[in-house]
Amino acid sequence: MHVVIVGAGEVGWYLAERLRDEGTDVAVVEIDAVLADTLGSELDVQVVTGSGTSAANLVSAGIRDADLLAAVTDNDEVNLIASMLAKQHNVDFSIVRLQSEELRSADGEGVRRACGVDVVIDPDADTADEIYELVHTTGADEVYPMAGGELIVVGAYLNEGAPLANKSLAEIGHAAGDEWNYLFGTVTRDGKQKLPRGDQLLLPGDHVRVICKKSARAELLSQLGVAGKNASRVMILGGGAVGTRVAERMVDDGAQVTLVERDPERATRLSHELKQVTVIQGEVTDTELLVEEQVGKMDAVIAVTGEDGSNALACAFAISEGATYTVVVLHSLAMLPLVRRFGVDAALSPRTASANAVLRQVRGDAAAVNTFLDGDAEIDEIEIRPKSRADGVTVGELHLPHNILIGAVVHKGSAAEIVRGRTKLAAGDHIAVFGRPQAIRDAKPIFVDPVE
Repeated sequence: MHVVIVGAGEVGWYLAERLRDEGTDVAVVEIDAVLADTLGSELDVQVVTGSGTSAANLVSAGIRDADLLAAVTDNDEVNLIASMLAKQHNVDFSIVRLQSEELRSADGEGVRRACGVDVVIDPDADTADEIYELVHTTGADEVYPMAGGELIVVGAYLNEGAPLANKSLAEIGHAAGDEWNYLFGTVTRDGKQKLPRGDQLLLPGDHVRVICKKSARAELLSQLGVAGKNASRVMILGGGAVGTRVAERMVDDGAQVTLVERDPERATRLSHELKQVTVIQGEVTDTELLVEEQVGKMDAVIAVTGEDGSNALACAFAISEGATYTVVVLHSLAMLPLVRRFGVDAALSPRTASANAVLRQVRGDAAAVNTFLDGDAEIDEIEIRPKSRADGVTVGELHLPHNILIGAVVHKGSAAEIVRGRTKLAAGDHIAVFGRPQAIRDAKPIFVDPVE
């Protein structure tokens, strides 16, 4: 497969790196010469320096042989024109980043259709959605809904004294009896990530990723020793697109929201638009301002400015003042170890959700793909096809390789079920599969290819 990426910003760079690592043929078109040179030297992928609105540049990037275009610059018009040019060169699928509400809405459908847009992604909206889920799962550092919200993947550190600490997965499963509400997909200890089996002992400090029924979220967090409380008082640092979206959703949930925005004009406009939000004009790193606005008494502090350093420092100060739960948005993954050392509860990046949408199309048979900021394991949602090896058999009968793990299944027309060996699968079921990309790719024929 050949993929052309327009834009080598944080989303485009991450995409190019992921696809290259999976053996996909990648070419990137980037107008910034310095960024283009850096990308080419660090990732060893084809890079064309120039605008994605130039047909000649796209041809140089191999658009005539491309299976997919991902236009992910921060300029909507550039992305739309690149998509239109791709369709003129018979590219099958175009994924386009659009930030304009109008272009993403029903009113923009004609423009999108004329430009051949197949899928729209919006990193800001995706990031806001992730933050919203995190604030409703305080204590976790990752939350990803799957299967239409029937299931969620929760990432968290196991705390000392937690009910599940110092127990093996076999013990936990035995205690659960017939009614399993969650299943452990990965365990990371000392920087090493593995797919656990029954003899895996869970120790305090382990980072785990667990798939669970949505209804069991509170139970799971309690068992991990990280259960938080409802975020009724929230401070948002940064009034850009992400911060504004989060503020609107939290207010709708009945939370008291304070938003700090540096730019005076934007702060004034937001104070008129967000009637139920207390908007403060000032620097997010102004400690006197933060103390005055009682940052230490907040249930959640969310730093979403475009400056990683400011986000990290503001959250570190909030923690020192007693804030219950902190979330930081990072644009450079180099900051990730630092914010964890500060004690920040959750870090996320706009790149992952957008990259997941592209990876879903590249993978072909995946209904959804969830990758993570660290570690190379992922979780894919796959629909079981008729007459495949998985159609009509139990999970135990499949004798799956040890490098993949089915975590849950959503039966067609039924509720979600956490998988056990006796769980029976059928065509139309959606399964959640943990593993590394190559392992999932190798195992996918079991679920989708018809048996001859």
